[in-house]
Amino acid sequence: MIKSENIAGSMDRFFISKIRYIFQNYAVALVLIAIVILVSLYSHSFLTIQNFDNILKQISVIGILSCGMTLVIISGGIDLSVGSIVSLAGVIVINQVNTMGVLPAIIVTLGTGALLGAISGLILAKIKGRLGEAFIITFGMMSVIASLTMIYSGGIFQQGSGTGLFGKIGLGVAPVIIFIVIIVITQFLLTNTPLGRVIYFLGGNIEATSMSGINVSFYRVMVFTLNGITAAAAAIVLTSRVGAASPAAGTGYELDAIAAVVVGGVSLSGGRGSMINTVLGVVVMGVLGNALNIMNISSYPQNIIKGIIIILAVGIDIWNKNRQWKV
Repeated sequence: MIKSENIAGSMDRFFISKIRYIFQNYAVALVLIAIVILVSLYSHSFLTIQNFDNILKQISVIGILSCGMTLVIISGGIDLSVGSIVSLAGVIVINQVNTMGVLPAIIVTLGTGALLGAISGLILAKIKGRLGEAFIITFGMMSVIASLTMIYSGGIFQQGSGTGLFGKIGLGVAPVIIFIVIIVITQFLLTNTPLGRVIYFLGGNIEATSMSGINVSFYRVMVFTLNGITAAAAAIVLTSRVGAASPAAGTGYELDAIAAVVVGGVSLSGGRGSMINTVLGVVVMGVLGNALNIMNISSYPQNIIKGIIIILAVGIDIWNKNRQWKV
């Protein structure tokens, strides 16, 4: 009798541990599957090639932005200035395409994003800032860049031609291809280069990384520079797609990118995550937004639902971290 009770107890613990493992590692995938099933039962137009093509195009800009944000968050930082970089980069590229030509305009725009990202990284490196300092510094940079955008554009909506080579960047499958290329590049950097290893070290323990002789300041500047480049790339795709640029086009994009990264399972405390996590998060947020639109749910309830999902994602991250500490 006692033996059978022990066996039953062992089986219960086994199943509980399996459920906990699935919940920890595949929660995002399960949420995505649940959304797809529920909405496909509600609307036959959801599970169509045309709708999925629409979702992919919609998530491309935030997806590109999220790739750079992933590098920053894994390294133990955060960047609130990327939305303003998107706004400024969009205004720059739409103006310079007609003046300089497509390729020089793109190079100048990417260079501007790199410079702005490098400035944030350099300030943080000099003050030896961590997550809290990164939040404040990049919030300040967000305000500075937003003001520069208004000065440069005169606060006026910038209209482009929407034709030619530049116009093709945001059309068809081009945004999706650009998104995939940036995923591949950033994932390669994370997993196959010294930069990637240092990014994980920085997020895991910045003091130990510094004591090991690694030039922490250099790598922090590099991470934020790459983040600035991806923000500028996102702006180029967005501006090309709509054929115009608004001085406030990137407002709120920084929060969407952070949300996608965290929902995907990248730890806000740093040191853990991958581009696969980010892609899952971007897809979940994109599919969720599309599903809510199909169900004719207005923007305010949509924000409530998205907010709850983000809170749950952060809660799961904290729960996983606490369990690791106990182990």
